[in-house]
Amino acid sequence: MIWSVLALSLATSPGGASAADTVFYSGRDGRLAVDPPRIEAPSISVDGRLDEPEWAEAAVLGGFTQYTPVEGIPATQDTEVRVFYSADAIYFGFHVFDDDPDGILAFLTERDRSSFGNDWVRVMLDTFDDQRQAYSFFVNPYGIQTDGLWLESLPPAGGVPTNPKVDFNVDFIWDSQGRIVEDGWIVELRIPYVSIRFPDRPVQDWGLQIARGVTRTDFKSSWAPLTLDISSVLAQSGKLVGLHDIHPKRLVQLNPEMTGSVRGDRASGTFQRGDFDPEVGLNARYGLTPNLVLDATLYPDFSQVEADADQIQVNERFALFFPEKRPFFLDGTEIFLTPQRLVHTRRVADPIGGAKLTGKLGDFSVAYMGAVDESPTSVFGGSDNAIFNMLRLRRDVGSGSTLGLLYTDRTLTSDVYNRVLSTDVRLLFGGRYALQTQLTGSWTATGTTGTAPALKPMVTLDLSRSSRFSTFQFKLEDTHPEFRALSGFIPRVGDTELTAVGGFTRYGAPGAVLERWGSQIRWNSFYRHDDFWDGVRPFEWEVEFWPSLALRGARSVTAVLRVGGFDFPPEAFEGYQVLDSNGQAQPFAPPPAVSPIFGVAIIPNVRVTDRIRLTGRSFFREVPLYDEGSQGWEIQLAPSLQLTPNDAWRFDLSHTWSHLTRSADGSDFSTVHISRVGVQYQFGRAVFLRLIAQYDLERRTALRHPVTGQPLLIDGDVQDAEERGDFQGQALLSYEPSPGTIFFVGYSRLMDGPYGYRLARKNPVTDGFFIKLSYLLRL
Repeated sequence: MIWSVLALSLATSPGGASAADTVFYSGRDGRLAVDPPRIEAPSISVDGRLDEPEWAEAAVLGGFTQYTPVEGIPATQDTEVRVFYSADAIYFGFHVFDDDPDGILAFLTERDRSSFGNDWVRVMLDTFDDQRQAYSFFVNPYGIQTDGLWLESLPPAGGVPTNPKVDFNVDFIWDSQGRIVEDGWIVELRIPYVSIRFPDRPVQDWGLQIARGVTRTDFKSSWAPLTLDISSVLAQSGKLVGLHDIHPKRLVQLNPEMTGSVRGDRASGTFQRGDFDPEVGLNARYGLTPNLVLDATLYPDFSQVEADADQIQVNERFALFFPEKRPFFLDGTEIFLTPQRLVHTRRVADPIGGAKLTGKLGDFSVAYMGAVDESPTSVFGGSDNAIFNMLRLRRDVGSGSTLGLLYTDRTLTSDVYNRVLSTDVRLLFGGRYALQTQLTGSWTATGTTGTAPALKPMVTLDLSRSSRFSTFQFKLEDTHPEFRALSGFIPRVGDTELTAVGGFTRYGAPGAVLERWGSQIRWNSFYRHDDFWDGVRPFEWEVEFWPSLALRGARSVTAVLRVGGFDFPPEAFEGYQVLDSNGQAQPFAPPPAVSPIFGVAIIPNVRVTDRIRLTGRSFFREVPLYDEGSQGWEIQLAPSLQLTPNDAWRFDLSHTWSHLTRSADGSDFSTVHISRVGVQYQFGRAVFLRLIAQYDLERRTALRHPVTGQPLLIDGDVQDAEERGDFQGQALLSYEPSPGTIFFVGYSRLMDGPYGYRLARKNPVTDGFFIKLSYLLRL
């Protein structure tokens, strides 16, 4: 297509308008400084039709460049973008051309899922032009929204360099609509200034990047060309220049919510259901300044949050991580992210109320979060309400670098608390290098001693280099054995970890069956904190080789070849004894090291058809059996299948099967089945019905000595065989026309029983029916 002709004659395409007076900005030709027209009182109806006269006056952007799978070539499909702004909003209109309209992937789906499994376009606005974060607005061909914040400090999704660094947890209020036409699809976006933050200056420039994804081919292209030879994506953006006489709006929101529930629980062997329990809560947001916002919540309700997907808990040494899903704690908390997860808001188990202050003051980003938790019993066995206070300051330094300070405090009483103080630096240099460091100290008082708690340190150093053809990373994490971060998630303390990763990538010719191939070598080792500084060898180590292939049609496979070793720490078996043939307890000798141990994994990502996608993992590996101090063999198969038979239905099916045997004699150690089925029907953009059923079945044989086979005792108790068979079901009918305005009706049920899938043999543990109504008022 000849772009100059298209820019002069958009009227020939459906929904188009004459563009004879517009200026064309070709990203491929380096025309990246866009001076969009300001139009007073536009008469735009956001309906997916570019037929209003204002679109004929808009600036026109085109000339996209592919960045995946082949970097730097002209995009295989043309995309045209129109942009203008008014006193209260900025507008974008897309004509997304496609030479195979029948291959366009567009599904009705709930908000924040439209960029997954759909074709999409994305607008990124770096409103402070600081190359650190940007508002990201995705839409699919129906105009269904996904939004978030692009954060340069985040690792890319899935560890793939070309994947987005987007925090999808935040929500903004904006307008969009789209439709499929004979030569592609058209969408309109209206982003009001009240939903975003930007400087209050007479004239300002914003960073701008536009991207497009074609899901059936996994081709991605951008208006401003992107290369992996530069580590920062936002540093490669274009700009909206000369924006004048626009002002950030001071936001005022009230979000009352009413919830009614009926809960049932099993107590003393009898399942009883209580009375209907109505509750009223309130969320509020007030702009203290245009760029400093105070959020508060009182008696928040999280009943609509989707159940966590179960994880394998057999043969695990550390706490499992479950992500935060509760809206109040998600919105605006990206500033608390640091190299170490020192803030994990799921530690606030049952909040009575909370408050957040977030924003930007000059070169400083600031955030405060406080909460009162009614369920703090996991901390030192306390029974008082826990008080959380978390404070974050981050200063912009140079081009893309930052300097940060974080303080967290979790207090039960004046002499029972955990406090953490941390400073972190992120330094970008040489275009493709990033250095992150973090120095942290914790103070923990348990109320059992009269002395002041001593500082316990943690240190992190992470140096990485990225480019189109090669990557490198070196990381050091050192944690004192008594370090605690009880407002965060640091499951492994007392260890020093060294990690080194090196890899290369090669690309096929445009249109080749083999689009991309490469490999990584990863070395990882753990030392006891004191041993590391004394030069003692690691107690745990592994070297992995990760070859990968990406084939035409959005299909890929990665293999992992591993060799490693593990020394069992003697202190882990202090309470262990062996039961001899006379029934007498005998000492348990510390087990020998397990080394070397080998393993292989296969990780596929297969687009079977446009509506069927298969992912998952398969492990075949030798492993330490931590509970016995022996060596085992694991086969783990975890396929995941997503079916979208039409625009409205989606089926997510996954099953994890893990079988552990003892290497010494081949006897069974444990078997795990985790089965999950999710079914969703989308009645329209705002209404869906979701059903989830999940089984978690675990069976472990009696523990025994790794050499003699004699029964094991832990703290005097024989470790007999264990099994469980849990079932969890959830149904949710949701109406959410916009973030904050919602109506939910739901039911959830948890049951337990013997190992197996027979639901009739399981008994209810708890269940609940709830109804929720929430309405967002913007004043």
